[in-house]
Amino acid sequence: MGNSTGPRTPRGKARSSQNAAKHWIESGRILPEEQEDAAILRSGFVGDFKPQGLIEQEVIDDLTLNRLIKRRIDIAFTREFSRANIDKTIKWLENHERPLSEYWVRKAKTLGINRPEGQQAERLRPDACIATLEVLERRIGERGPQPEDLVALRDIYGDQPTGFAASAMFLLLRVAEQWTVENNTPQDAAQEDRKKQILALLRKEIELQKSREVLEKAAHAPEFASHIQEPPRPELETLLRYRAANTREFKDLLDCFERLRHLRESAA
Repeated sequence: MGNSTGPRTPRGKARSSQNAAKHWIESGRILPEEQEDAAILRSGFVGDFKPQGLIEQEVIDDLTLNRLIKRRIDIAFTREFSRANIDKTIKWLENHERPLSEYWVRKAKTLGINRPEGQQAERLRPDACIATLEVLERRIGERGPQPEDLVALRDIYGDQPTGFAASAMFLLLRVAEQWTVENNTPQDAAQEDRKKQILALLRKEIELQKSREVLEKAAHAPEFASHIQEPPRPELETLLRYRAANTREFKDLLDCFERLRHLRESAA
């Protein structure tokens, strides 16, 4: 059997990192890099509680370790919240960029990239739709509608055209049907009217996409108004359990010290 190389999938690596964090938090000793902080904490506790005798000194040691573990938990919380925020930003960028990637795949069919069966080709995001439609609108205005414009619209919208876009596609289909291959000129006498109709539809579609762009930004604004993003539930619940247990232990140690002090005073 070969030696294990550890987890290879992102999920497995995430679990592995959680195991490392768990062992780090649960370590029942002061770690080398904590020695200086431990000395400062212990000195502070000694000044506050003025322990007498070996047992009270041991309670001070336990309090010192308890507070170091609390700091470890705080560090783990900060790390997990930061990681969650980064993961969320990455997912948002991937979702935002995917339609544009599909657009270029449709434009460059020679890439040989096929969508899974049953998966719809997404239209471009509003900002990209607007930019591409404005180029198409200007091109049609300058030289009139041509069959290639139908291909351009299909590339922009994939399997998800809006009503205005679908109407423009229908008119461009009529243009393509009337187009004469021999001289590359339309034979339909009503071509100028179609041009006006198509341009009007494209203008309405551009305005629609501008409205969608505003709505999309408004929808994302609350999510990114704060850098705080909650970690996945299992990791968060684990850290909350650590924190609760650490707090209980801290209170128990304070109670223990208080009982020892009462016993010493009673004995005196």
